[in-house]
Amino acid sequence: MKKRISRVLNFFAFNLLFFALYLNFIHKDSVAAQPAPSANMTAVKGTVLVSNPGQYLEKAEAQTANNANLQN
Repeated sequence: MKKRISRVLNFFAFNLLFFALYLNFIHKDSVAAQPAPSANMTAVKGTVLVSNPGQYLEKAEAQTANNANLQN
């Protein structure tokens, strides 16, 4: 009977060990990988989806044409 109880206790201790390792390494890493939201959203640099990209492309093309004309 003591051997059976020790096997059950070893099983739970082994599972508790792996659960602690999971919480310490894997779960912590997935939470830390997400960046914290910033208070000033204008400081964030990157791509932004727009509803009408054509108007921005036309502005960019016109601006590059003006820059090319100024350099010549």
